[in-house]
Amino acid sequence: MDSAKKHKLDENGVALPDHGVPGDVIGSAPPVSLLPPEVRKILDNFSKDQLVEIVQDAMLRHPDILTSVRSVADPDTTQRKLFIRGLGWDTTTDGLRSLFSTYDEIDEAVVILDKNTGKSKGYGFVTFRHVEGAVLALREPSKKIDGRVTVTRLAAAGNAGSNVNSSDVVNRKIYVGNVPIDISSDKLLSHFSLYWRDRGGSSGI
Repeated sequence: MDSAKKHKLDENGVALPDHGVPGDVIGSAPPVSLLPPEVRKILDNFSKDQLVEIVQDAMLRHPDILTSVRSVADPDTTQRKLFIRGLGWDTTTDGLRSLFSTYDEIDEAVVILDKNTGKSKGYGFVTFRHVEGAVLALREPSKKIDGRVTVTRLAAAGNAGSNVNSSDVVNRKIYVGNVPIDISSDKLLSHFSLYWRDRGGSSGI
């Protein structure tokens, strides 16, 4: 750009960015930076889906955008805390932490123990440092832990919640509490098979 044109723009209060490249053409880059209210004015006409698509692309490309989204999402603990049921009696808190830490940093992990026996109740909780850790862990809600097939979901969903992306196996599993620690798998299977045969038979365990 020649000096005469640049001088004319300066007189009109238009500040051009200094690219440090001789011969820059007017219009090759925005002459001024947008202010936040002006950016909002542009976005006002966008649909929610369009905005989500733009933000998700920006999160994947720019770590600073991911950091900004975390600052809004992470304070909501309900989106970071998972409930894991179906754990084996020998699964420990350290084991649970070790497994789930492969997804992201963990704030807390605990296997719930019976106060009287000190034995595992068969379920536990994991709270991630960032919300994306929970999202990644929920990619596969059915996980094999210490030889047992378990079910993972957001703790806020409660026992009645069901992940719509779960496999058919997950949707057919139930959680049974207060089962004696010395009961055999065969006896448990025999009891619940009654419900398949007559849809309502009962038997004491």
